[in-house]
Amino acid sequence: MSGKTLRLALDRRLDEVRPVRKAVHRMGADVYKGHLKMKRIALLLLVTAVFASACTSTKWVRTTVAGQHGFNVALEHYQEKGSVVPQLYDHPYEMETFRLKRLMGDLNYVEKGESDKPGPVFQAAEIERLAPVLAETLAKVDADQRIRFTSFNQGKAWIFSYPRKTEGVLFVEPSGQLNIAFNLINSRLQTSETNAIDPIYSSADPLKIKESDTSLSSLPAYAALHKFEAGGQAPMWVVADLERLKESVGTAAPPVIETKEKAAPAPVPKAETKEPPIEKAAPVQVPAGIVEESIKTKLQFLKELLDEGLISEEDYNLKKNELLNKIK
Repeated sequence: MSGKTLRLALDRRLDEVRPVRKAVHRMGADVYKGHLKMKRIALLLLVTAVFASACTSTKWVRTTVAGQHGFNVALEHYQEKGSVVPQLYDHPYEMETFRLKRLMGDLNYVEKGESDKPGPVFQAAEIERLAPVLAETLAKVDADQRIRFTSFNQGKAWIFSYPRKTEGVLFVEPSGQLNIAFNLINSRLQTSETNAIDPIYSSADPLKIKESDTSLSSLPAYAALHKFEAGGQAPMWVVADLERLKESVGTAAPPVIETKEKAAPAPVPKAETKEPPIEKAAPVQVPAGIVEESIKTKLQFLKELLDEGLISEEDYNLKKNELLNKIK
């Protein structure tokens, strides 16, 4: 075989092998890319699992204790890796409802961008239905639990009113201070939130809120905003000194003033007015002849009625005897 013939045969063989080599290279590249993709997916799943584990192992666990139209009250305990983290609250705590009502009624807030005039955090109707439940729950909760509450109201506006809600937590510290930290204050209700039995809770811990467009304002003398250790005040976390609150309100509930109906004035006796005696006129004497003539006429009339069959004979005799007895 000549050199030229051999070279042609080798070229043909290379032409046959070249597509196979390309296919093998492509397959290897695809396998390598798939391997990288699988590694990325595995890494993403690992990060997600770690993040989910961290979220589920450390969280506030809630248990609803009261849910009615207008409000919801739940207990919360902090759980880490399946164990309850001690909080050392001064719970249970006995607090008179009228004092809690006073505190809730003294809380005001301002909204950035709206009127600078402070408005009440709770409406009167909210306080009346929520305060008794909070006081009762506070007397039963344990030292590792805090109270989560959500209150709903119908907002007031010039033309339209809209549903709003206020959400926060409540607990008592061993130092004798009642804490109320808010997530929301009179915030517009979400369209997906239809009732208080199963409210949509805020994800943020109200104890960690350092900035907000809503802030408590014009607080009473016995209360102040919480101060963070690193400096600054919490805009929606109020701390009330319970001893000063007692001094402010007093030791007894305000008396219920009963409105008694005024007694009707006694009737004024009327002066008796004596009417002048009526003088009876003397009977008129009718002549006997006229009386007898009248009786005769009546007897004739009775006889005509009998003859015409208009009265019975018995009626005729009865009336006739009456007339005859009048003749003296």
